[in-house]
This record gives sequence, C-alpha cells and structure tokens, in this order.
Amino acid sequence: SLADTSAVAPKFGVKPPAPPSGGSDIDKCGCHEIVAKLNKVKSSLLQLLVNLYNKYGYVHSELLDMNKRVKSVSWYVGQTSETSQAINGQLLSSSLSIAQIMQSLRNLTITQQQLVTKTFLTESLLALEKRHEGSNPQVPEGDVVYTSCDDERITQTGTYLVQDAFAEPIKLLCVLDFQPGAYTVIQNRQDGSTDFYRGYSDYRSGFGTFDGGDYWLGLDRIHNITTSGDYELFIQLEDFEKNVTYARYENFAIGAGNDFYPITKMNGYNGSAGDSYGSVVGVLFSAYDLDLDNSESNCAVSNRGAGWYTDCGLSNLNGLYLKGLSGGTTGMFWETFRGAYYSLKTSRMMVKRKPMVAETTTPPTTAMTPINGMTAPPTATPTQP
Repeated sequence: SLADTSAVAPKFGVKPPAPPSGGSDIDKCGCHEIVAKLNKVKSSLLQLLVNLYNKYGYVHSELLDMNKRVKSVSWYVGQTSETSQAINGQLLSSSLSIAQIMQSLRNLTITQQQLVTKTFLTESLLALEKRHEGSNPQVPEGDVVYTSCDDERITQTGTYLVQDAFAEPIKLLCVLDFQPGAYTVIQNRQDGSTDFYRGYSDYRSGFGTFDGGDYWLGLDRIHNITTSGDYELFIQLEDFEKNVTYARYENFAIGAGNDFYPITKMNGYNGSAGDSYGSVVGVLFSAYDLDLDNSESNCAVSNRGAGWYTDCGLSNLNGLYLKGLSGGTTGMFWETFRGAYYSLKTSRMMVKRKPMVAETTTPPTTAMTPINGMTAPPTATPTQP
C-alpha cells in the first residue's frame, strides 16, 4: 500500500500546505486555480517519490536475496574444487602405487631369472660330478655302444646307441648319406607323432622317440657335442610335394645352460633352402615358459614352438605339425623355403665333426634321400668345392 503523503512530505523536505485563512494574498489576487494546480503537481510528485521508495525497498530486498544465492553458489563451487583436488590427489597416489607395483614385478622377474641361472649351474655341476664318478647306468645286455656316429663299425644310416660326448650312451640317428663323414641327428621330425610345443626343461633334457622316430636330442647334449670339437650344421627339409632342400652352416656350436644355451658359432651358409637363421650368434634359446628372444613379443608362444628367435617370422622348425598351408606362423616353417605360412612335412637337423685337416666338403646338390628313408645306402661322394 502507498504511504500517506502528509506523513512523508516532511521526510523529503516539503512542507504541507497551510490551511486557508481569511484575508490572504491569494484571495486578494484571485489565484486559487493556479495554487490548486500547483498543489496537485506537488501531490503527484510526493506520490512518485513514495512509489520510488517502495520500489527501492523491493529492489534492495531482491539484491539481498541474490547476494545470499551468490554466497550459496560460491560455497558449492568451493566444495567442488576441494573434491576435485581430493580426486586428483587420489589419482596421483594410485599412479605412484602402480609404478611401485611395476617396479616390484620387474625386480621379481630379474630375481626369477637369476634363480633359473643358479638352477642350471647346479644341475650342470651335478652332471659333471656324475661323469667323473663314472656313474653311467649299465647298458642293456646285447646292445653295442658305439663311440660316436663316426665309429668305423657304423656303415649305413640308422639308429645306434652312441656314447659321444654325452654323460651316458643314448640311441639316436646317424646319417651316412653324405660322405665323407657321418652326421649326428639332433632334431628329427617326420610324421608329427611327438608334440614339440614344450617347456624349457624338456628342451634342455631332450624328448621324443630316439629309436628312429620324432625327437629332440636335448640342449645339454647338443652343447656337449658341439663344444667337443669343430662341427658343422646341416638342415634337411621336405615339403608335402616331395621337394627336398637343405641349408648347411660351416661352423656351429651352442653355449652352456647357465648362459641359456646361446649360439656361439653360426656362419658359412650354403645350400638351396635359403638362410632363415641369419645373424643369430649370441641369441639365447627360448621356450613358451622362458621368453629370452630378441623380439618384443614371446615368439615361442605366438609361433607355438621353441628355438633361437631373433624375429618371430624367420624360422620355426620346432613349431606345430600342420601339414602344408596353415594360414599362420604356428607351423613347422622355414621362411626362405615355402614361406612362413607353409608347415613342412619333414625337418632334420644334423651336426658333423669337421676333419682335422683343412678340408671342406659340400653336400651334393643332386636328388636327395627323403628323411623317411632311414636305411637308405650312402650316396655317392659329394662334389668338392
């Protein structure tokens, strides 16, 4: 409601009109109409002032309410900022914890590898002690023990019980198809009867059917034989279309188990299969449960095999037996012969002691005996280089 004009007039410095009295100057001049109009204007001005005062009160009330709201919003903003800072602090703390966990995992991995190395060293020492003590098991009666595949009594390709540089005699394949000299077979694959996707321990000790079947001689034995003299490596391969090829390396040797069986010699390639080993000197042997290859991934797992991997796509002779085109790199392949997506029919890795005299022989490049021909007679003398 509006305020009374007679009550607020003194507040704004306006005096209310005095009641009329007899004998005034207005009566004498006859200005009643003018005075009435002025009084009306003054009354309107007073009413306008009252309205402005009322509006000022309303606006002032709205400003006070808005100020309260601004303070409330500022409080919520402050709370949100504090919450954000708390979340950032928790994220930073979590990142530090994850970094500490990753460092702990790396330390555990290093410790595990050191423990594996100690285990290999201990087992190697025990094996040496057994050899010095002459603790070789008795050979079954009736079996003839040959000194090595070079024994003069061995005259044709076949399975023989040989001593060589091993801790005890073992039956293995001796190949005399490439004269002069005899090859000792360290890996034989011909029908897929033996699973080659195995752990490091199996590859260290050897596995398979040594009496003419699929087998892996064992890293310890391969180390013993290749460090007992100068040896060459000969790899014979065959596909399912009866194409036979080979890769020969003039020098080959691997290191001991406490160093994870690195290749210490591998050079002098020749042959028709192509060189799918490449530069592998110093490369460690890897299996699916011990990844020591030179690739960012675990090649033994991705290729379902084991071996000396520099890259997962060059060779995989210990891969799965898949019979021809496989659509992947998990088969038994040699990249420079039929490619990485072709799983071969046969693979045979053989080593031969080099003669003491400076003489180099080259395997024949004519028709080769398939791997399944175990008892094939020796071929003609190979062509001299």
